[in-house]
Amino acid sequence: MQLKPKNSPKSVNMRRGLMAASCALLGAAGARGQEARVAPADSGLFEDWSVDSALAYYHENGRIEAIEPVVNVAKTFADGQALALNVTFDALSGSSPNGALTSHSVQTFSSPSGKASHSYTTAPGQLPVDPNYSDARIAVGADWSVPITRVTEVSVGGKVSGEDDFYSATVSASIAHDFNEKNTTLTFGLNNEFDSLRPIGGAPVPGSDYALSAKTGSKTKDGVGVVIGLTQVMSRSWVTEFNLSVDRFKGYLNDPYKITSIIDIAGNTTGYEFESRPDQRTRKSAYWENRVAWNRQMSTALSLRYMSDNWGVRSDTAQLHFHWSLSDVRYIEPSIRWYRQTAADFYTPFILATEQPAIGYESSDSRLGPFHALTYELKYAQKLPGLGGRAESEISVRAEYYQQTFAERTATPIGLQGLDLYPGLKAILVQVGWRF
Repeated sequence: MQLKPKNSPKSVNMRRGLMAASCALLGAAGARGQEARVAPADSGLFEDWSVDSALAYYHENGRIEAIEPVVNVAKTFADGQALALNVTFDALSGSSPNGALTSHSVQTFSSPSGKASHSYTTAPGQLPVDPNYSDARIAVGADWSVPITRVTEVSVGGKVSGEDDFYSATVSASIAHDFNEKNTTLTFGLNNEFDSLRPIGGAPVPGSDYALSAKTGSKTKDGVGVVIGLTQVMSRSWVTEFNLSVDRFKGYLNDPYKITSIIDIAGNTTGYEFESRPDQRTRKSAYWENRVAWNRQMSTALSLRYMSDNWGVRSDTAQLHFHWSLSDVRYIEPSIRWYRQTAADFYTPFILATEQPAIGYESSDSRLGPFHALTYELKYAQKLPGLGGRAESEISVRAEYYQQTFAERTATPIGLQGLDLYPGLKAILVQVGWRF
């Protein structure tokens, strides 16, 4: 993950990475909306809401840590309309790799702001990381669903988020239609995202010399996505779901805080260069999930996902999830997730001083490199007596362990042998949730 120095902006891609690692804390907003309490037709706007809240702690080995509270509230009205609101706050701090290669020599880096007080030094044999990271983000979202007919429902939503160097606004709309006595549901959705990036000190000129610190002003990017989904009830205990999605982003897609080491044939670092990525990216993905209830106590869900993009990245994801009821008021949910991806066409861990990137782009960002990862998760939940007129509430504890292993096969110069050039990543997440 690329993180920014203290009091300076960071990459939005890092945030998405973190959220992915945390398993989207409370699950899909749509699912929460469906579980919302049905209110009488004459109820007030703030009556009969369901609340789903959580507090998570995330920690990477030797890198960043985060505290994230999330609150979701939802209400389903007697006429079938549903409203869901979401508020998320993130507080992060720690150290982040800046993209440079580990070296046998001391390396000194300056902050994006250029202030000498924010400069930092990396000892020989250590991965270059910026230790001065600190940031906070807040995001607010809403979704509104309206049944048009007995078998057709339309949903619209929006989300805005802000942090020091990044502002984002997303709007979405979808329509779902039931067939076959409501055993088959076809869904079509659209979303549009608008992002504004304001890197501290300006955005670096892609591919420029790090020492010259050539900067420009603020940048923007936007994206549009389409998803088509089919959900089918196969039997009383088996439901299958299949989705196809395409999204396209264009604009400034670089990480303004990532650099790439330039080395000679002996492996000595001779300089650094700001990364340079294409200004558009198109991703296509297919997702398939099967949910089976074996009996009243046990159910499983198996999901598979494949993604490819025009940058050359290919990824596969498989997840197996169990739900096991220990009693009428207690249950556990273990799961395991496997992930693998190939490198982007322009990914390179370093640049040889005697060569230039063949396609005009380069990045040493490990998120664009080849790796595989495993995530182990266990959740325990206990139902409690309800509050006021509510039937019941639920408290839960979730723990995750994430382990990433890099699969880099680039030939290592003799002068760099013996160094851990491609360290993996280990992370833990602990979440406490309360639903009522």
